[in-house]
Amino acid sequence: MKKTIIVAACALSTLFASGAAKWKNLDDKAYVCGPKLTEADLLGKAVLVFYWDVADDRSVKCLPEVEKVWSAFKTKKFVVVGNYTGVKNDEKIKEAVQKNKVTFPVYYKFSLDPDPQTIKSVPYFNVINHRGVSVYGGVGVKDGTEKVVDSIGAIGMPISLCGDVDLKKFKALAGQLKLGKNLTNVIKQLEKKKADKDINVASEAQELLSAVESAKDDVKADIELYKEADPAEAIKLIQLFMKTWPKDDSVAEMKESLPELKKAAAEKAKADKAKAKEKAK
Repeated sequence: MKKTIIVAACALSTLFASGAAKWKNLDDKAYVCGPKLTEADLLGKAVLVFYWDVADDRSVKCLPEVEKVWSAFKTKKFVVVGNYTGVKNDEKIKEAVQKNKVTFPVYYKFSLDPDPQTIKSVPYFNVINHRGVSVYGGVGVKDGTEKVVDSIGAIGMPISLCGDVDLKKFKALAGQLKLGKNLTNVIKQLEKKKADKDINVASEAQELLSAVESAKDDVKADIELYKEADPAEAIKLIQLFMKTWPKDDSVAEMKESLPELKKAAAEKAKADKAKAKEKAK
């Protein structure tokens, strides 16, 4: 039996201007069962997309395992979405879902948009981090779960300005290369060291400059992401960004956005409080 599905490949690193992934087939027409979702429900969260088909026994047998992952982490910033890839047959799908006590939402041919690569069979697991980047694509429940744990843990954690650079020649900078510390003089120092006669010093200086630049892009992306998902978090990141890169071209625009973000944060806090109160009844 031919089993083809569309999957967000591991190499995918698409990060849209809004800071969030764009999802395909997240509407009533594609809805199959479980809680209904909106873009807002996925924004700023780790997402496990499970590709399955009732015509494939292996993928059906994975449903209880995926449900365990969902049950373990659903109180975190995490969502599981079942991507049903086969011929849409509501009765058979409902039967499989009920039999395996599935509570996570299922949509028909749900995926990142634009369409990523094609793979040949189900079951398949794709983990998308809170920045909308695919960090795992494969057939292993265990490997997928490990990436889920990593992705959830990364949400809200300080972004490393050193990246994967192993500090050898610049160990003294470790305490300064942190978000919230002014990097103006540090960057000037590293720029000079790029021309050092010691090739190891020059190489590490270049690696650090690249890591800092990459980290800056990540912080900007997170700010855009949290403007919608968590305005209070966006405010914190903006304040840290302005301390770290005070002369960056985007600082003026960030300052202008603060009043509106503070208003949005207050409204969200009020809405969350009302929601919690209603749930407690």
